[in-house]
Amino acid sequence: MSEDYKSIIDKCWQLRRAKHFAEAEMLLQENLEHITPGSFGYRVLRANLADVLLQRGDKKAAHETALQVLAEDPDQAVALTVVGMIALYKKQYDEAVENLKRAFELVPSGYRAGRLARAYELAGDPEKALAVLRQTLEQNPRDGFLLRQYNKLEQKVAVELPTVKIQSQSERPAVDAPEEKDHFPYAEQMRAKLKGLDPSEAAAQLQKVIKVGERKLNPYLYMLLGDLHRDSRDEEGAVEAYRQAYELDFQNLQALSQYLFALRRTGRKQDAWHLLKELLSRRPDDVTAKSSLIKDAGDLNKEEEAALFFEELLEKYPDRKELFGAIRKLRKAIEQKEEQE
Repeated sequence: MSEDYKSIIDKCWQLRRAKHFAEAEMLLQENLEHITPGSFGYRVLRANLADVLLQRGDKKAAHETALQVLAEDPDQAVALTVVGMIALYKKQYDEAVENLKRAFELVPSGYRAGRLARAYELAGDPEKALAVLRQTLEQNPRDGFLLRQYNKLEQKVAVELPTVKIQSQSERPAVDAPEEKDHFPYAEQMRAKLKGLDPSEAAAQLQKVIKVGERKLNPYLYMLLGDLHRDSRDEEGAVEAYRQAYELDFQNLQALSQYLFALRRTGRKQDAWHLLKELLSRRPDDVTAKSSLIKDAGDLNKEEEAALFFEELLEKYPDRKELFGAIRKLRKAIEQKEEQE
């Protein structure tokens, strides 16, 4: 193969972000000629070619290409997404849900969450759509596109709910006023209220608010507090806020991520080490976490531990072939150290 398929995909995405779709298609077509048909890299490039063809408006070619990939690999997430999107365009909503749901389960992303939620909505199941958006926003609370989609759909559902009697304006619950027990929506409302204030002043106000009732149990308020501390360059305050968020909700990967990277920013790599491994155990596609673990392994003299960890991770997630690169890099570092001793 002329180039590693991952570097080809990176170049392809650079072209796509610049809206140079014709060049992206040409890049993929040319490199497919140098890759063994049926190999993992070949399927990845073909799936991305289907995605580019879809962006160019050639739905027929995109559909055919994606189906060819899925015939060889039924769990190719990009190809499943393309097939799901084409079904969505054709108003075949059940098929769209089936394929987009599978793609999202295999490789979760904000884009796939948004498209799956739209498919659920058009299929007549807005509650499932809201659940998908809520789940994804809990991990990525700053995804503005998903947040707008969530708020718009939530308001639509509230308006369409049947009522026994016509209520006066004062009797109607405000759509944009979530209760304190609704942790994520309440925290986002608080974020909007504090927007525009100096970060240190906003943090001071939030610290008063957060001590009352259900608020002190809301991990998203502590994450917001951590963000405000970061914005005001109070890294120690951020560490403490993110720690509290994570301890309130150990399943929240965003809280885990914010906490461990705050620790690293303050130089506490040893304290962050087990948290980095925990994050990668649950989100093995996190490129930043993987790079950080490799770097910290060198700084903490833990290359052997890191290599064994990645080998275990590969056994758990055999499709994550990029982990081989991390293992090779760590093994090479171990060999170099042994030679120097």
